[in-house]
Amino acid sequence: MQGLNLKDEELANLTDEQYRLLLADLINVTSEDRKQSQILYYKPVSEKSLHFHESTKKTLAAGGGNRSGKTETMLSHMVMCTTGIFPYSLKHLVKDHFRGPINVRLTVESLTTTLEPVIFPKLQWWKWSGAPPHGGDKGHWGWIPKNCLIDGDWQKSYSAKTRTLRVLCRDPDDPSKILGESTWQFMSFDQDSSDFASGEFHICAHDEPPPSPIWHENESRVMSVGGRMLLAMTWPDDPSIPVDWLFNEVYEPARAGAKDIEWLELWTTDNQNIDQEGVAHQQEKWSEEIKNVRIYGRPIRFSNRIHPEFTEITKTWCFKCNESVTLVERQLEYLPHLGAVAPAPKVCPKCFSENTIDYNHVVEFQTGYAWPTIFVIDPHPRKPHMFLWVQITPADDWQVIADGNSKGDCTEVRQEVEQLETELGIQVVVRLVDPNMGASPSGQRREVTWQDEFAAAGLALDLADDSSVGRTRINTFLKPDPDTYQPRLIVHPRCRDTIYQMNRYSWGEYKKSVDRDQKQQPKDTYSDYPTCLKYLANMEPRFHFLKEGGKVVGRVRRTASR
Repeated sequence: MQGLNLKDEELANLTDEQYRLLLADLINVTSEDRKQSQILYYKPVSEKSLHFHESTKKTLAAGGGNRSGKTETMLSHMVMCTTGIFPYSLKHLVKDHFRGPINVRLTVESLTTTLEPVIFPKLQWWKWSGAPPHGGDKGHWGWIPKNCLIDGDWQKSYSAKTRTLRVLCRDPDDPSKILGESTWQFMSFDQDSSDFASGEFHICAHDEPPPSPIWHENESRVMSVGGRMLLAMTWPDDPSIPVDWLFNEVYEPARAGAKDIEWLELWTTDNQNIDQEGVAHQQEKWSEEIKNVRIYGRPIRFSNRIHPEFTEITKTWCFKCNESVTLVERQLEYLPHLGAVAPAPKVCPKCFSENTIDYNHVVEFQTGYAWPTIFVIDPHPRKPHMFLWVQITPADDWQVIADGNSKGDCTEVRQEVEQLETELGIQVVVRLVDPNMGASPSGQRREVTWQDEFAAAGLALDLADDSSVGRTRINTFLKPDPDTYQPRLIVHPRCRDTIYQMNRYSWGEYKKSVDRDQKQQPKDTYSDYPTCLKYLANMEPRFHFLKEGGKVVGRVRRTASR
């Protein structure tokens, strides 16, 4: 561009028309440079997106809402690491994330419906992703720079036969210096997991949650080179899609503070590269549950839970709507007499009520040693016997104070139960047993039941009521009470098995595409402790009755008639 070589006095002598042409030429050069090297101008769409780039965890997941920037964040990060071209705004990442030429694997849902039409345009420098006009503020050109392709040509860099892409890896401090070639391998969820059982990769990335066998095979691929597992996804709202393994192995360990696992939630409302007015308009049409998934990236994998309100994460309850909500700031008008805008209170987004309260079902509490406690056991012939203790408060609320399991015989179970009751100093007034197993033969002699066996071992049990009504009562007790502002059922943090199963106990479901009514049968998995609570609910325990006993009913005396 000749204008760049002009001296100051030459620039000063340009006519208006010459200056206009020079400026237009400069703009065109800048626009073309941005187009061919878009990654240099990349900026994270949100603070959480920036945190994704800065994290050094070996397993890193972004559970984002639709259009939250999760896939763009992951892909741009992979481009930086494979090309050595880091954005002006993220030069500080070079020290922790650049390893020179590397091999990466990207696994997508489908080679035909995802890779070609969705992923490639986000990588190809001449393709525009975003709102019109091309080159505007609401979008980007493909992330891989033209000068990082072989001879600047995608066709020479990409092999459709092997589905691999070769890119030039440049020195971050001296981009004119080529350090070697990095390789991208593209695969899909519909391939057999055995297809993934080869190669070593410094990054194995996944766009949306893969099947468990593929994830585990990719874990083996990064193991020997100290590589990383990346994931960008929106939680499925179809309960039949099997992602329980992801919830158990990645999401929950990350929330529990696992050393090398991190889970981030990217919100659609934080992405300023999209039309937020359109997002706000769409939110008004969605239920709170759908918004949590598609806007805030929160899991509702267990949206078909039998006890959906149970939570070990602090949530907010609106008493007017009688449901959990995500609060918003109420818009207030300018107040002239105050000279400022008053602080906007947090309100329910549906009814705009301020009558809300934070709640959590997993809380620390002191055991009431004088309060009556109920013991419930669910025996099993082939797996451990499951049992728990629930104390009844003077307000007739329930507190799950302990749970346990045992693979021993009836005598060993009784010994373990007595030991824990002694340690906790609790007063057990009633012992219940699953009526189906309790009345079933415990061994070869059909006339001897589990109830008989436990009684002979010194653990007398009453047969519980198996009515399904108890599940509804549990759900009522899980809701915060309008008088106490607290749920009537809480669980001590030491009861990890009870918490685990309450978070997963679900109804059987058909696929969303199957036009059939919802199943009315719970799944057998994760059912033990919730079922014990159902037996308790069917009993409808009352503090004063358990503490003082029932009123003695005497014979009515009649006066002699004359």
